[in-house]
Formats: sequence, structure tokens, C-alpha cells
Amino acid sequence: PMSRPASLLPALAGPALTVVLLAGCAIDLPDPRLIISNRVLAIRTAVTGPLLPEDPDLADRPKAEALPFETVTLEPFIVDAEGPLDPDSLDLVWIACDLLPGQGLFACLQAAMPLSLDDLPACEAPDFNALLGGSGELPENVSPCLIAREGTPEYVVPLSANVFISGSIELTMIGGVPDGTDTDTCARELLSGEYDLPNDCLYAVQRLEVGPIEQLLVLADMFGAPIPGFEVPAPEDVPEPDRNPRISEVRVGLVDDEGKQVGDAQVIAAGDLVQAPLGATVQIEVDSPEEDLQTYRIPVNNGESYDERQETYAGDWFLTWGRLLAGTNDDPMSYNQWFLEQGDQDEDERPTDDRARMYYVVRDGRQGVNWFWFELEVVDSETP
Repeated sequence: PMSRPASLLPALAGPALTVVLLAGCAIDLPDPRLIISNRVLAIRTAVTGPLLPEDPDLADRPKAEALPFETVTLEPFIVDAEGPLDPDSLDLVWIACDLLPGQGLFACLQAAMPLSLDDLPACEAPDFNALLGGSGELPENVSPCLIAREGTPEYVVPLSANVFISGSIELTMIGGVPDGTDTDTCARELLSGEYDLPNDCLYAVQRLEVGPIEQLLVLADMFGAPIPGFEVPAPEDVPEPDRNPRISEVRVGLVDDEGKQVGDAQVIAAGDLVQAPLGATVQIEVDSPEEDLQTYRIPVNNGESYDERQETYAGDWFLTWGRLLAGTNDDPMSYNQWFLEQGDQDEDERPTDDRARMYYVVRDGRQGVNWFWFELEVVDSETP
């Protein structure tokens, strides 16, 4: 059962805040921050079957980058005007395809078109015992291939020569929506190479980085199957894998016309319901720990040397009604204001059933991603 809403209305006495407890893309929307139909806002790759035991302290920061033979769970963040959709309630198709270095997303699958779902073989889990096949050559990977037809599938990362030339895996999700175009039609239109695609289909592409390669070389040597042509690195030369960012705390409260806070901000959890008066300004603050930002290396000079880079947060905001102060943020504490008044593209002066939703997606500059959402009930100003 849903808890009672936290009210953002100033109390007459006491504290001012009293707890009372994807069509696929935004191309056709004049305002890409306004959610009025099904949208895929993100796809999260999380290693759930690691080769080596993970530090329990990192349980809330699963790896976004995976080694061959590791199991990755693919989770889409699909929303509409009424809230997030359960991926497992949808008919979703997932396709994997090997991306060569320098190729952009969707280049691999597009190069294989035209094709059909029936043309796609099932993706096969790699066999560690046949790592080299006795021939001194890496096994070939079938690409593209069908991962699964389900909402949040598991995918075992393959091993191929593409891994050792800084290649990655392109993950494509295709889905129909209830009372709309079915998944088979959505897939047929896309895979045939058509450009005039149904507006209500869900299409999304995500890159899965395979690595760190240094860790793979160490593990292969540990299991007695060293990779020919590669030197096993020293432990200190093995970089940390890319991990998904955290959202440690979200606070909401009211501010006046001058931007000054009215009362105390309220800490909320994902999916919480809060109340605020029509015409008010709600301030939202989202914290992602700065210490989670990782330093990583990128190859330069044809791989002869490396440059160090620092991850940076990039937050994106979406709503179903009202106006936003800003659409993006790039700070560990992401800040925004939600004006509870009819926006330029809102049809009504109040949200449907007086309920509106806000969605927030944070990325780390690589492949890590996380998200948050909450619901807001608009009430009349005189409500106590």
C-alpha cells in the first residue's frame, strides 16, 4: 500500500513541512522534458554474476562495465504520464551486436539490415573451457544475436577478438506498448531498414563496455589460459571497472517568489507522494556522492600511451505537467525548481487527477546511470 503523502504546505503552527506519511523517442515532442506518452529514459547495465566476489560495500554501485563470462542484467527505465512502467509487463526484444572501435551506437545493427527477428540466432554464453579451442585463436562471436524477449533479461558477455581492440557491445531494445503497435511490427519495421517508424514503438540503444581488459588478462592467466600476444599486467596496472552512480538522498521543499526556502526540506524515497499547493514552487535537490566519481584512462597515440580523465555527473529532469527551472545539471548536488502552474504545452490548468510526476536520470560521463522519480499531488492553497 502507498504511504500517505508528505505535505509541502506550510503548517499553521510548528514546522513548515509536516510529514503525513517509450513512442520511443522524444523527436516528435516540441518539449523533450515533458512526458505525455511512453518514453525510454535510460537503460542500466549491472553486473549481477561477477567472475570474482564483489566488495559488499559496493553492492549499491554495481559494475556497468563487464568482463567476458560475466552475467549482466539489463534494466530499462520506461515511463509515461502516470509513472514508471514495469519492464516485465511489456513485450520487449533485446539484441546484441559487436561494435568496433570508432563505431557509433546503432552502427552495428544497421550494417546488418535488412533482417528479421527470425534471422537472429540466440546469443550463446561463452565456454571458458574452449577459450582458445586448442588453436591459439579466440572464439568467434555470433553478431548480431537475440538476447531474450523479456523485460529485464540477463546477458552473459561473450569473448571475441573484438574485446581486445577496445570494441564494445551494442544493446538494442525494441518494444510495443499496450493498446498500440505490437512488438513484432515494431521490430519488423526497424530491422527492415525503414525510416518512417511507428510513433508509439519503444526503441533504445545502450553501449556495454567490455573490460577492464587488464583484469581479463589476469584472470585468464590465473585459470591457466593466457591470451596469446598479451602480457599479463601487474596488479597495480589493473584499472577499476566503471560502476553505476548512486543517488544518496533526495530532498523536496517549498521556496517563495524570491527563491528563499519556506520551512524545512523533506527527504523522500523513490516513488513517494508529496503534496504542494497549485502555483507554488517546489525545490528539489538530488545528491550523488562526489567521491563516487572515478578516474579512468583512455588510450592515445594509437594505444601507445594513456590520458587520465575524471568522470562528471550529468543529470536530466523530466516531468508530466508544470514548468522546470532547468532541464539539466552537472553537479554532485543536482538542483532544480518545479513551478506548479500550467506550462506552455500543458492542456489543463491542473494535472490529470491532480497528480503529476517528476523523473530524474543521472549519468557519470561513461556508461553508468541511475534514476529517481516521485509523485506530486496538487492541492488548493487553503488546504491545511
